[in-house]
Amino acid sequence: QTLMRDFYLPQMFTKLLDCTVAGSCGRVLKPLPALATLNRQLPLVRVTGATVTKPGWVNVSIEVDDTSDQASGRPAGVYGVKLLMNNREIARQPDDPTAPVPRTLDEWRKANFSPPADEKGWRYWDFNFPLPTDGKPIEFSAYSFNSDRVKSDTHRMMWTPPPTPPRPRRAFVLTIGVNHYNESRLALNYAVPDAKLISARLAQIPGYQMHHTSLTTGRRADGKERKVTRDDIDYALGILAGYPPGPHRAELAASGHDASRLDNAMPDDIVIISFSGHGFADATGNFSLLPSDAVWGVDNAAPAADTVINAARLTMWLRAIYASEIAFIIDACHSGAAVDTPDFKPGPMGDPGLGQLAFDKGLRILAATQANDLAMENALLGQGVLSAALGQGLPTSGAPPADVNRDGRVRLDEWLRYAVAEMPAVNERARRGGVQSAQRGVLLEMTAPSVQVRAQEASLFDFNTEPSPVVLRGQP
Repeated sequence: QTLMRDFYLPQMFTKLLDCTVAGSCGRVLKPLPALATLNRQLPLVRVTGATVTKPGWVNVSIEVDDTSDQASGRPAGVYGVKLLMNNREIARQPDDPTAPVPRTLDEWRKANFSPPADEKGWRYWDFNFPLPTDGKPIEFSAYSFNSDRVKSDTHRMMWTPPPTPPRPRRAFVLTIGVNHYNESRLALNYAVPDAKLISARLAQIPGYQMHHTSLTTGRRADGKERKVTRDDIDYALGILAGYPPGPHRAELAASGHDASRLDNAMPDDIVIISFSGHGFADATGNFSLLPSDAVWGVDNAAPAADTVINAARLTMWLRAIYASEIAFIIDACHSGAAVDTPDFKPGPMGDPGLGQLAFDKGLRILAATQANDLAMENALLGQGVLSAALGQGLPTSGAPPADVNRDGRVRLDEWLRYAVAEMPAVNERARRGGVQSAQRGVLLEMTAPSVQVRAQEASLFDFNTEPSPVVLRGQP
């Protein structure tokens, strides 16, 4: 893991060529640490017990010993404690969702340090959270990191919950489409149809109660313009993440959105979120979604940071959602940068960001483009290219093309992979149609001074070792 984090650089050959042309290799190819100086003393982590606090909820106890090297006396330090349920992150300590994203090791230490609870250097925590109510045995596991971000051993404990009345299994489908922007030059035509298409294709999911919510621009019943603001998206994600639904539903209703079907997601539920609209990535790869009220002056190189929804904010909301399966579809420019940041590597690295969360929590994220490419919408398709591919995979009737293995079922991950594979054909169909496509973002120089716009290529970030248990078509 230390080798992966500090010495392995994904796509190194491409980055070497790009930074040589751009004259930025000193920034892109960072100096290597001296391996012999790393703190290799590891904290000792233990899951000590699990107790039901109320039906469907459990309290899990963890203790961590800050060990020291016998020869030098150098302590391991205790940083970034994580608790997993069935190999997916369920809780962490420290957990400050509003903390700035650490960029350096010193910043990471400051954000993740856990002080001792007693004179012996031990730390103790109790985490309370909901359980699946299917009655199956559960594996709890925990680990932390030392002062140099070297991961401890993982401690595991099997536990069988007592019988609990089962919750209903719900599927929350939240589709977001932004055609109209306060900045009129950003207007799109087919983001709202994308949201409607995804919602229609997921009208029913076998074995789940359906809870659909759409946040789309357009006209309200009273004739006023309906926007999809930053607050609107925050309210919707906040409900899924556990905030009291009532006040947030009321705020959304005041903006013209019906969120009556949104609720706090539980481990028996699944959540599928789609966003169609503009995306933005700056020169260092920091990604943001643009709501209707994004402020982006024509003379400015980037939208105002406090008017967009950046990857750190998305990470905050998605981390707090307890659903057993979460998929996030982003049909926007540069959307691959949401996960594929310059420093991201899949593994238990203790890093910040949406990519690390996707690994730790098992999120499936389908992005319309690579990190430095454009997403397109096309009048012939009447959709964004990614959304068109997804819709093609799950038609309203007939055998779904997304059933790639022909077993009579289309699993959630199978549908997402189909869209990735089908993108070249959809791109070609749009090109041959002779209808001009529109961009869903602005391409900046992220690597070399001149970046050629390539054919749109989707990115699927799925670090799960097993297929999704969610069957979209066919019998579960």
